[in-house]
Amino acid sequence: MKNLSKCVIFGGTGFIGSNLASKLASHVSEIVVLTRNPDAHKSLKIIPNLSLVKSNLNDERNIRDNLSNADLVINTVGILNEFDQINTYENLHYQLVKKISNAVKSNGVRRLLHISSLNAKQNETSKYLHTKGLAEDFIMSETSKFCKVTIFRPSIVFGEKDSFFNKFATILKFSPILPLACPYAKFQPIYVGDLTDYMIKTINDEQTYAQKIDATGPKVYSFIDLIRLTLSVMDMYRVIIPLNHMFSKLQARVFQNLPGKIFTMDNYNSLQLDSTSNSGFIGSTTVEDLLPKYLILNDKSRHLRQKAGRKK
Repeated sequence: MKNLSKCVIFGGTGFIGSNLASKLASHVSEIVVLTRNPDAHKSLKIIPNLSLVKSNLNDERNIRDNLSNADLVINTVGILNEFDQINTYENLHYQLVKKISNAVKSNGVRRLLHISSLNAKQNETSKYLHTKGLAEDFIMSETSKFCKVTIFRPSIVFGEKDSFFNKFATILKFSPILPLACPYAKFQPIYVGDLTDYMIKTINDEQTYAQKIDATGPKVYSFIDLIRLTLSVMDMYRVIIPLNHMFSKLQARVFQNLPGKIFTMDNYNSLQLDSTSNSGFIGSTTVEDLLPKYLILNDKSRHLRQKAGRKK
């Protein structure tokens, strides 16, 4: 890969974005990570050529100014649930992409990488998938006219700081019984290291320009398979109750009104489509390869931090 002068990452403090930032450090002279709160992400400051820049993603002028002299822009912003009237699927998945596209055009940025999702498509009943689909269509029809774009469509992305296995490990730790909605929904999880390695390889790969690429791991699992695997790694026994469609929908309607929104109707609608693919990029790392290496260590780290806190 040719060295670049400046890369700007949207969502660079998140799980996928921070992994990309670390790996790009040896290829890019300057990495700019835009964030609402630079002080909350001091761990990224150990990367010598990385700057955490305070930014308002609703301010198009601010976005345009930060993309000045950039060779590469990467957008990894995405939310699974809406928690307020500002950070909505519409605003963060679609309107933000339009703002980024305008800024890319104004600054003459040559390359854009964008993280979407398997099953992203306009008119899906899931707002998450619908807005992801709107963004994909806009990038392919408009942004690709003046920039070399590539869209990556992953299934679940897993790794040390993921929000899937770590969240369910915490839930299972404190819940002797777990009623599981949509237990037979299918996933093809991809390791974050495999995904980000591939993304970096595509930067100068002309065959990936103006392409949407599915990104998955080597194995397909049902939702309940992944929960049982999590229990096995943690060496715990829990009662898992698979819920049918009626009770899965009922659980979503109840849980979406609770603090934290563990499961919503939009999540339920997304799970009606299997998150799998037999085309595109397929990573080599399975969940079994990696989950024991970080799930237990993360749990031990939390225990040590809590123990240290009690001593104070």
